[in-house]
Amino acid sequence: MKRFSLILSYTFCAVGFLTTLGMCIAFPILGVGKIATVPNAVRFSALSYLLSYLILMLVLGSDVCLFRLLNSISKERFFTDRSVKLLSVISRASLASGILAIPLFFVFIREALFISFVALFLGSVLSVVAEVIRKANEIKEENDATI
Repeated sequence: MKRFSLILSYTFCAVGFLTTLGMCIAFPILGVGKIATVPNAVRFSALSYLLSYLILMLVLGSDVCLFRLLNSISKERFFTDRSVKLLSVISRASLASGILAIPLFFVFIREALFISFVALFLGSVLSVVAEVIRKANEIKEENDATI
């Protein structure tokens, strides 16, 4: 079951990466006018492109960090400083994406508010998980030192 879970996670990670790359390519081809759900969004197309590409770069970076985290997990290195660092980077990128998506709600696409909420929630949860793993790593190192 553990192997299946890792394979599924790697698959989602790869699909997410390819989808995000596809969005980077398709976005300028489709243009703001065809995607926007807000009236007069074309007026703010430069801002929409800038925010969208910043978010997409954060998502790509998070995906790379997630892939590296999955590699650590597959090698059974759970409670390490590297895992904490990768989770923290993913958490910060998610929080930053959530904040950057808020203006998109007003100038580009109405669904951005929901995306923003999900990204902020995910970032908050991952911050807590990173802190728990950091603490578990400290306890593990203390136990290793005592033995």
